[in-house]
Amino acid sequence: MAGADSVVVEYEVFRNDKNALAFFFSRLPVLDQNPAEGPFWFTVEDSCILAGTVDFHATFEDVQPDIIDIAKQRGVLMMIEFENQQPVRCTPCYFSENF
Repeated sequence: MAGADSVVVEYEVFRNDKNALAFFFSRLPVLDQNPAEGPFWFTVEDSCILAGTVDFHATFEDVQPDIIDIAKQRGVLMMIEFENQQPVRCTPCYFSENF
């Protein structure tokens, strides 16, 4: 189960003019344990977004309220993981009130 090892310490959020969101961050080993085919979800707890699966997810802390609002409205966000400045995994996550 994910815990402290699921917290993404450093990340960037990108959005385009249509409010599509992508979270860019270094590869998170806990996500390796998820099946490649998904499905993947995200939920919001206070100022955090948890994205992935119930057992293995990324935790983005201190997310700006406007980003949380956009994520809920769009209903989907992308997690893009990098290793050595190369993208290694792109995961679409769909909004759920809870995992």
